[in-house]
Order: sequence, then structure tokens, then C-alpha cells
Amino acid sequence: MQPTKLNLMMNLKIKLATIFTLFCVIAIFAQEKYVLSGTVMSAVDKMPIPGANIIILKTTRGTSTDFDGNYQLDVVKGDVLQFSYIGYVTQTIIVDTQKTVNISLVESDNSLSEVVVIGYGTQKKSHTTGAISKVVNDDLGQIAVSRVDDALVGQVSGVNIQATDGEAGAAPTITIRGVGSMAGDSTPLIVVDGVIVDSDFLGSLNMNDVESFEILKDAASASIYGSKGSNGIIMITMKSGIEGKTRISYNTYTGFKEARKSDAYGYTTKEWAEQQMEENGELSIYTQAQLQTGTDRSWQDVFFDGGAITSHSLSFRGGNKSTKYTASLNYSNDEGVLLNDNYSKYGARLKVDNKINDKFSIGVNFTPSYTVRDRFAESIHNVARHQPWLPIYHDEYTLQMVDPSFGLQVGDYARQDHFTIFDFNGDGVFDEELQNLGNSTNQNPYARASERSRMDKKFKLFGSVNGKYKITDGLNFTTTISGSIQDTKRTDYLGTLARRISTEAYMVETNQKEQYYIFDNFLNYNKVFGKHEIGVTLGNSIETRDYFFSTIKGIGFENDVVQQISGATSIIADETFGFEWQKRGISYISRLTYAYDDKYLMSLSLRRDGSSIFGSDYKYGNFSAASLGWNIHKEKFLEDSDFVSLLKLRASYGVTGNDRLNTGSVNPDAQGSTSVLSSDNVLQDYYPHLSLLDLTTYVVDGTITTGYSPLNLANPELKWERLIEINPGIDFGFLNNKITGSIDWYQRTSDQLLLNNPVSATTGFNSALVNLGEVKNQGFEFEIRTRNINKEKFSWQSTLIATTNENTLVNFADSNGQITSIDPSRPAEWINQEGQPISSFYGYVVESEVPVEYRDRPYRHVGAEFGWVKVKDLNGDGVLDADDKTILGNPYPELIWSFSNDFKIGNLDFSVMFQGSHGAEVRNIGDHYLFSHNNNRTLNDAAAEAGYGNEFLVDKYLTNSIIQDASYIALRNVNIGYSFPEDLTSKLKISKLRIYASGQNLMYKTADGYTGWNPEALDKTSPTQYGYQRGGSPIYRTISLGLDLDF
Repeated sequence: MQPTKLNLMMNLKIKLATIFTLFCVIAIFAQEKYVLSGTVMSAVDKMPIPGANIIILKTTRGTSTDFDGNYQLDVVKGDVLQFSYIGYVTQTIIVDTQKTVNISLVESDNSLSEVVVIGYGTQKKSHTTGAISKVVNDDLGQIAVSRVDDALVGQVSGVNIQATDGEAGAAPTITIRGVGSMAGDSTPLIVVDGVIVDSDFLGSLNMNDVESFEILKDAASASIYGSKGSNGIIMITMKSGIEGKTRISYNTYTGFKEARKSDAYGYTTKEWAEQQMEENGELSIYTQAQLQTGTDRSWQDVFFDGGAITSHSLSFRGGNKSTKYTASLNYSNDEGVLLNDNYSKYGARLKVDNKINDKFSIGVNFTPSYTVRDRFAESIHNVARHQPWLPIYHDEYTLQMVDPSFGLQVGDYARQDHFTIFDFNGDGVFDEELQNLGNSTNQNPYARASERSRMDKKFKLFGSVNGKYKITDGLNFTTTISGSIQDTKRTDYLGTLARRISTEAYMVETNQKEQYYIFDNFLNYNKVFGKHEIGVTLGNSIETRDYFFSTIKGIGFENDVVQQISGATSIIADETFGFEWQKRGISYISRLTYAYDDKYLMSLSLRRDGSSIFGSDYKYGNFSAASLGWNIHKEKFLEDSDFVSLLKLRASYGVTGNDRLNTGSVNPDAQGSTSVLSSDNVLQDYYPHLSLLDLTTYVVDGTITTGYSPLNLANPELKWERLIEINPGIDFGFLNNKITGSIDWYQRTSDQLLLNNPVSATTGFNSALVNLGEVKNQGFEFEIRTRNINKEKFSWQSTLIATTNENTLVNFADSNGQITSIDPSRPAEWINQEGQPISSFYGYVVESEVPVEYRDRPYRHVGAEFGWVKVKDLNGDGVLDADDKTILGNPYPELIWSFSNDFKIGNLDFSVMFQGSHGAEVRNIGDHYLFSHNNNRTLNDAAAEAGYGNEFLVDKYLTNSIIQDASYIALRNVNIGYSFPEDLTSKLKISKLRIYASGQNLMYKTADGYTGWNPEALDKTSPTQYGYQRGGSPIYRTISLGLDLDF
């Protein structure tokens, strides 16, 4: 039967449908996703680039390269991939059918287009003309420290970071290019994501949230911040959100810290006995008694108990083309190295940037934190100086040596005056008496520390809200409201068992609040006209600071059950007070930057600041700067050089100011300090131009009456401290930037210094605050970085950083030759004399020690040294007087350096940094306490016959006997890590898995003759009495294990 027309049509449709379906299936299979992989590397040295971004355009999908530059991404044919990384030219490729794509990114103008953060904006690194150092946070998070500033040691030239306080969470001392103020604050300005914050916020940041640090060192770079920039600026850029899928990172480490102990201060009774036997073949009666207590260890072994340090950080980063975000949570706990010392930190962060349209964008940034600091309750020297034979508690054995009239029992705290009954004849019966066995104040050192509780609780918040409007091409207006809040509660409870007399128990409760708000409005214009690039910044900044402080002291605690102020039976009126103070400021800012053909560079800035600190006639100060640069390598005669990759000459001149006074206010965060601020000094610091009154009492007809007394001599003509700096420098790069670095010479002169100058006694005051004096700091800074070996499976990079500085007091007006001391009981002296460094040590020069045979009872105290020395008659007149004193040294290092090496062998990475400081000296008054100088100053009858009369014998603290070399060399950081290979991490659905071990200060070598615990440690004193320590709060070593995990 012949097919009908209808059947033919039906068969045709079926065939066509089948063919169409087949094509669709083929197309579907052709569009199936598959895994594309590859490596992103630098075209210059063929080194892998970790963290490079790979994005599928017009989607929200993407990834980034791992530590070895490798990536994997699900793609389909036709996808457009964009490869990018800062400092390199972005590349795009279209996916066809390839399974592997390896990309070589070309450096963008030899990496010179890398952006650095400057004041109120950013700038191409190639166009910078000032001294700005940048530290990118590649691996600083693996350094086990409580504060981000501790991790910067040895990272930047010109920046001296000293571990001056060994307490957990304590701040180091940071100076940039020396100390230039006599009464002002020498701390650099801290700016976090454009928000000016107090330096104490560095203790609440999480290093894993930090992208980079920029340190603005010269006045030309810092003058854009005017009165705030005289001590340099540390600008911290936090990590921002990214376009693409959300990246989750978890970082953790845990480790153990151990204090560095002093060999000199670690004496024991046994060693003391051995020394006596070597010297004269017999033991003193005191040593015989001390050996019987059954206890023999150094007190540093008790108080330096070490502790664990732990950190956890979880972050989320993601977003799309219009909105990007980052959020994080972090927790850390540092048990410190001192007894009962602990620092806990809880933090969070949220940053969101939203591009509403092509014209308008907004951003918010909030970083709250809460810290709890349990503090070591005593000054270390004050408890570590006790005798090694003294036990902590009495037991049945030691009670045999105690007079029953004390009424002691097992478990009571032991005191040195308890021990008076001994067994000298060896008959096993304690029945022979010996008084005055020790040298202490007859208090138990362990009780002083453990029965006292000092706690600081701080809530901190900083953040900003900003809006940016694009007026036209290249012209933007930005308005920002930023600020910070600090709320601190400090408690200091001295228990009933802490001291010899239980009625000495007390409690001090202190509350302190600070609010700091800034309102910024800026116009920024950036435009390229052919070979001309111009940038203009115009703005206004208004700031307000409000402070509140209150304290209350209660006594009469009958027991330690209720450790609250409500448990006190009496309030001390003289130590209970509160007050508020404010500071206001307004600024007008302008800056012009210009570059021609990327060769010839210029920057000009002018800022006018107004401050409420000064009187009406001098309320405003003008701060200007100018700098020039020349990219010589861009010239035709070097353009094709195979050797010179980068050569820039630059020179800058700038003026900055200072209105931050610190005329003696107590720093309550310092180790061993009081928690109570001095209201007198605080008010003088913020209202020095006004006549201030102080609350006082006086007696009228036998009755105590409250009244007021003058606090200061007003000076309405006070004006800004001023710093003028010149800074020529050179940046270089050779052999395709395998060798890069910079050399700077600087001279910064601080004048119009705010200092207390002597005035006539008829005024009722000894001194008044005036603008006088001039200090000069000058030196060299040197940085060199080399890429020694760059192979696919092995690389080696080195960094050498060195800084020199010379400090000179140029002019001190009527105060020239001023001699001061800190402690009236131990009046060691400093002199501030023109032509010499400020805070020069002053005193007598030792001629000889007093021989042991001329000392009275030389072996009574374990480890004792004689407190007097014979000094030189420098002028030879036969009389010991002030004319025989001279300058004995100064506390400023002449050279600070670091040398780092980074190695990578396959998936294994290893880095090591040595760091050192040389030339500084320290006045270590700790010897006076630990070696019992005060209790060993009596001569025997034979001394006078030998010529050791009292006329040329003086206390050691008045001489160079306790001026010690503070130089050191430290193995600051050692890190070894292993990154698991991609074939394993991909199976685990993670993008990065790295484990590591880290060590800090594993070797710490001090100079011969240094006896203390930490040559970097300095007590908080005024700039005219700098370089003082009492043994120092201990430096410590840390060993930790860590994990970095990215999803």
C-alpha cells in the first residue's frame, strides 16, 4: 500500500523533531560545566602570585589563587575570565575547550602603579615624593602577640618599637625618628581606615583583619594632618569586601610564653654560700641560718610563671558589583608571663560598601571590642628583691624558727621578721636566736601580689559612615562622620592579707570615658591630561573630644568576702573626686599633586588648624609642606637599561605641629603605675592658657575649711610646638627589581617647645609653661630587599633594614643645664644641656668598688652588693662637689636594624628575622633594690685606715655604676609552615589549608654588664627624665602552633 500524504508529513515531522532534539542534546552537552585549572605567575620572575583574583565576568562567580598561585574554577565554553592582582595589568581570556590556562601577569609599569594610602586619599607609589613605608600583611597574623603594633618590630626603618612593658596586653613604646618634644606627647598618630583613634585601640584590633600598614615618616607626608602629625603617622588599612562568592577564613594559633630571667637577679642561698666559701673559707652566721629554712629559689622563679596565648579569628568577605562586605569575629586570650597576669579580647568588625548608582556610593564601618586585663598587682622589683630563703607559707618545720608570740599556724604567710630561732650547734633543736636576718619591709612578697586584684575592663568602638558623590568625571565629594568611644572601668583591691597590717586594705574604683568625633568634608579632583596628571584635595575637618574621669577610694575592709567599694567602712575624701574636660578643633586642608609624563613629580599641601588648647591670639597654626620627585629610570637614557629598573630622587620639606601635652599625667596602663590620674596635670594639659584653680583645704579657727588655690601661671601667649623637617631620599630597583630599596637622610628640628621654665619665686610658683627650646634629630634610614633565588620550587628573599638617629638639644633658654631627679629617696640625676641629647644621665664617675674586707657584715643579705662606691675627683681639687659630676650617657639607640630571610621549598615556607639595637643606655635602678644597696652602706674599722673615708664615697645610684648598656640582638621571629597541596584541598572543598609553627625572641642576647630583665623596658617618665627602669618588665619568648583555613 502506497503511503499517504498524511503519513509522509508525519514521518517528516518526526525526523525533524529527532534531529532538533539531537542538536539540543549536543548543545547541552557542549554547555556543561567542567573544571578549569592553572597557575597565575609573574611575567618578570616566573614566581607564582598567591591571592590573584579570577572572576567570570557578568556573573558573581570567581576564585583566587592559593599560596602556590594555583586555581580551579567551574566554567563553560564562552565564559570570559578576568585575571587581576594589585600592581599587575589585568588580563581576560575567553574559555573555549581548554582544560588548563596558565597566566603570566605583567607588572603594571614595573609595579609603580601600586597604590599607597596617604592622608585623606591614595596615591600611586610611583608618584609619592615623601618618606612612606608600606608593610603588607602577608603573614604577620602568625606572630603570636596580643597587639598588632607588637608585630611591626623590625618591619620598617625609622620606627623604634620597644617592648617597654611585659604585662599581657601592654602597649610598646613607639617613636618615629626620635623624641622631639620636652612636654608634649611623642606617640605617633594612629589612623585606621581613615578614622583617627587613640593608640590604645591597637590593643583591640585583630591582625587577620588588617590589609596593610603605611607609615608616614617625614613632615611633608604627615603635614596633611597638621598638629597631629609631628610624631609621624601609622595608617592602617583594614580588609574590604570583594566581588564574588563569599570567602570564609578561619585563623587560629595557640602557644606558650616564657619570661626571660636575669642571671644577676637569680641568686640563691646555696650559690651565695658557695661564693663565701671560695672567698674566705667560711659561712657567715646569717647564711648558716638562711640555709635552714628549707626554701631556696629566686623570687623571679615564683613571679615569672609563664602562660598560654590563644587566638581565634573567623571572617567573611564577599559581595557583588554594587555591594561588598566584610565581617569578622575574633577572640584571644593571653595569660602573660607574670603571676595572675591575663589579657582577654573579644572583637567584631563589619564593613559594607554600596554603590547605589554611577554617581553615589555609601559605606559604613564599625569595629567594637571588649577587653579584660587582670594585671600583675605590684612593681616587679618590689617583690622580686626579697630573699630566696623566704618561703611563701609556713609549715610545721618553719614554725620551729618562729617565736610563738607571733601566734602563727600552718598555712600563714611567712615574713622575714618571723625567722629568729635557729639550730647553729647541730643538735636538732631550734633554740638559738638571731635577729634581723633579712633586708625587706617584712611583708610577704607573694601576698603582696596574690592578695591584690587589679583589673581593667574596656569597651571600645570606632567606626565611620561615609557618602561619596561623583560630581563629574574626576571630581568627587566625600563626607564622613567618624569617631571612637572608650569606656574604662578600673578596680584596685588590696586585700586584708596583702600587707603586714590588715587595716591597710583598700579599694579604688575608677571610671573613665572618652568620646571623639570627627566630621570631614572633602573635594577630590584627579584628572589626566595627556602627559599631565593632577590631583587636588580641598577639605574641612571638625573634631570634638569629651573626657570624663571619676575615682573613689574606700578603706576599712574587715575581710575579703565583699571586694566592692560598698564593703568599705570609710571613704577617703582627698582621693575621691571626678571631673570632665574637653578639646575642640577645626581644620582646613588643601593639597596639590602633579606628575608630568610619570617622570617629574610635585606635591604641595597647606593645613590650618585651630585648637582649644591655646589662647585666642594663637589658637590657629599653619602647617605647610612641599616635595619633589624625579623618576630617572623613565628618562630615555635609562629606559632600555637591563640593570636599572627603578631610580627615583625625591626631596621634601614640611612643617607640622603639636598640641598634645603630657606635663606629668599618670599613664594608668603602665606596669606598676597607679590607676588614678593627676587632675592637676590633666587640666594643665588641656587648658594651659587659663588661670586654673585647685580644690584645697585650710584651717580657720581650728576648723578645716574647703577653698581654692591657684594651680598654674596662665600664659595666653602659648602656641603650637613646631617641627620642621627636610628629607632627601632615593628609591632604587635593579635587575628587574630583584634588588629594591631606599635610602633617606632626615633632619627634623622641633622648636617653640612647650616646657616648664623657671620663674621668680615671688609669683608663688617655681616654673611656668612657655614656648622655648629647640631639639634636633637627624639620621639615615636604609632599606634593601632582594629576591635572591626565584625558582618554581624554591625561592629565597632577604630584607635588611637599618636606622641611625642622633638627638641634640639645640636651645633650652633659661632652663639650659637643668638638673632634675625622679625619686627623692634615690635622687639619680638627669641633665638637659645644649649640645647634648635631651635626658642625658648625669652624676659621678666610679673609681673603684669598696673591697669586701672593709664592709660591715657583707654577707648578711643573699646577693648583696655594697651600696657605696669610691668616685673620681674629676677637677682634682681634693673636694667632692657638683663640679665632679659629668654626663654619663643617654637613652637613645644609635643604630636599630633587622635582617630577614624568607624561603619557600615546594609547599614548605620558612622565615627568620634577627633584630637589634645598639648604643642606647639605661639607668637601671633595679640594682639598688635587688642587690640590697640601701642595707649595705656601713664600713668597718679597717676601712678608714685603708683610705676609704666617707668624703669620696657616694651611693651607686648617683654614679655610672647603674648606667648600663641597653644594646641587644634578638631572634625576633621564626616561622615554618606547610601548605597542603591543591589536589588534597580540592577534595576537602577548601581553597587553603596551612599549618605552621612560630617563635618569637627564641634568642635574646643582651650586652655585657646589663643585669635586668629587659633592656628595652622603660618606666613612664617625662621626656626630660627618660631612660629609667627598675629592672624592667620582662621580655618573653613565645612558641606557638597555628592553622590558616580558607573556604
